[in-house]
Amino acid sequence: MKKLVPILVAVAFSSSFAILFAIRFGSHTPSEAEDYAHLPKSESPPALFNSPDFSFRDQHAAPVTRASLTGQPYIANFIFTTCRTICPLLTSKMVRLQRDLPGLPMRFVSFSVDPEHDTAEALAKYADEWNPDEKRWLLLETTPKGLEAAAVGFHVTAQRTDGGLDAVMHSAVFMLVDQHGVVRGVYSSEEPGEFKALVRDARTLTGAGAALPPVAKARSGEVLFHEMSCANCHERPELAPPLGGLLGQRRTLETSLIVTADDAYLKEAIVAPAAKRVAGYPLMMPSLAGHLTSDELDSLVKYIVALPPPTSNPDVLVEIDPVCHMKVRVTENALSVHLDGGPPAYFCSEWCKARFTENPDAYRR
Repeated sequence: MKKLVPILVAVAFSSSFAILFAIRFGSHTPSEAEDYAHLPKSESPPALFNSPDFSFRDQHAAPVTRASLTGQPYIANFIFTTCRTICPLLTSKMVRLQRDLPGLPMRFVSFSVDPEHDTAEALAKYADEWNPDEKRWLLLETTPKGLEAAAVGFHVTAQRTDGGLDAVMHSAVFMLVDQHGVVRGVYSSEEPGEFKALVRDARTLTGAGAALPPVAKARSGEVLFHEMSCANCHERPELAPPLGGLLGQRRTLETSLIVTADDAYLKEAIVAPAAKRVAGYPLMMPSLAGHLTSDELDSLVKYIVALPPPTSNPDVLVEIDPVCHMKVRVTENALSVHLDGGPPAYFCSEWCKARFTENPDAYRR
């Protein structure tokens, strides 16, 4: 009799899911990834549809197929490297997923939706800029026909545009695919609750258990700044406003209001970035509400406030941090590492210096 209990539970769950599915879609199967993303989430993610067959090269020019990915679950998204709107946010969240799911037997797969530009070499450079230490991350160089078939199979949009900010219009979802190649969940990239559900479901599929391990201690502002990939956007003036020397500066918002940057403004910008968007930037920063404790938020603001302003002195040499790509003023006290008798590498923080020292080959090309 005891053996029947799990079966009855599974049947009850499947019936409940089928009822909710029917309520939302009636007799029609969802046709778009965004429709699947609106399905109710459960701690036992159901099978939605089979992932399509594909054959592409990754950023190391190694072949990747549907068959080669079987055996381990993976999280997939769809991006292109020259995107100036949604893709930096998607990649930031993909990196955060990698750091929230450390050491688990799974993959992270980013399909390029721009086969004309995103060669394996371009994707390798993109991976180096965002998270070069992550060996589980595969960025796939697609072909026009292969991309078209994969997009249909994954129920996503990937269409070239006639103009505007970006070259491709595409779906902004994450997908969780199990070890058999079956899509078990589609998650909106814009909802914090969806992100948490994705982490939970990924842990479930890998056998790690849905509950997250307890955080050992509060992270410092320096660690948070780099773990949240802040520099990847704020060091690119076409994407986001610079943060160095921000305190006390006046900023013009999209509403034409002018605000002065202080601690309260920075805290609001971190947890509710849509409330006071700076004019002139296409990128919408993701909210970090729910990802930081109160003490961590204070530490992150304190770290940002202390960032030095961009140098205006032509006599001061400026180098690029090889880890986070921030600009570093080469002063007497600048952090640096000398390896193999070559030129020194300079760093914005001890965090970046430590990452480089642990694996310098990952950052030297």
